[in-house]
Amino acid sequence: MFKQHCKSNYMHASQPGSLSHRLRFEVEQTLASLYAAPSLIDQLDSLYLPFSSWIDKKANIGKGPLFVGVGGAQGCGKTTFCSVISRVLRKGFDLNCVVLSLDDLYSTRYDRLKYANQTTDMFSVRGVPGTHDIELAMVLFERLRNLKEGEVMRLPCFDKSIDDRKAVHLWQEVQGPVDVVLFEGWCVGAPPMNSALKHPINQLEQEMDVNGLWRKTINDRLKKDYKDLFAKIDLMLWMQAPHYDVVYDWRNKQERMLESHLHDIHGILLDTIDLKVMSEEELRRFMQYYERLTCHLLAVMPDKTDVLFKLNEAQEVIDIRFPVEH
Repeated sequence: MFKQHCKSNYMHASQPGSLSHRLRFEVEQTLASLYAAPSLIDQLDSLYLPFSSWIDKKANIGKGPLFVGVGGAQGCGKTTFCSVISRVLRKGFDLNCVVLSLDDLYSTRYDRLKYANQTTDMFSVRGVPGTHDIELAMVLFERLRNLKEGEVMRLPCFDKSIDDRKAVHLWQEVQGPVDVVLFEGWCVGAPPMNSALKHPINQLEQEMDVNGLWRKTINDRLKKDYKDLFAKIDLMLWMQAPHYDVVYDWRNKQERMLESHLHDIHGILLDTIDLKVMSEEELRRFMQYYERLTCHLLAVMPDKTDVLFKLNEAQEVIDIRFPVEH
């Protein structure tokens, strides 16, 4: 259960005619489209509506979009949460809300390999700072900020199952003006790592980053272009996992979901593409790329964020902290 200070007037507002009642079908449809647990609809009154109402009060209608960062460890539920909130803001609060995922801003496979050749082969694997197209991200933020009535733009889409960006005609279409942008990603808002980078923390770093070039380059990127991008965020939400060990289980659940729905995603093209779904063993190796920065974020983000969601091992939000309003 939520603590008392997190409850809202929506808790008992599900009667016919209420906002909660009117939005229930919309949220159920959103959850179904994401193959998310249907039981998440039970969070409509206690989580989705209170947060949406808070965002509604912060939005600057007609003065450019409110950029809301949404961060949290891999598999914690950021994508589902943002998809639901976007639907609620559009249907319940008449706000044009756009979701932009950091995962959709990965550099193309070609560009990642090119950067890896210039630095270290470790950057050929997507995930950490240095594998995203920050120049494109900055352009998109500026375009979203200035998108006028009747204007249309497209946001990139990355397909993890083929480890590359989708063709432009498959990108998400957005119409202006935009009121709210939910910018979600596992390291969105990440500050540089202050702890010593000298010693490797796992087998991957011991074997592939002996001289520390990879982890030092990640940190340098956080100090420079990623810092410039994250500075454009107006409000930050962080989803706090109870500990790092649970992150693998969450991410594995996500990968198995992708695997079980490949036909739904790709249809008749499934037999013609080179899929990149990871086995459990491959995923454990892959997660070591994220370990250092994820542990850093779990340690520092609760004190740096505007809104904090505390999660339990079942990915349930058990406490919410909103900023104190003055």
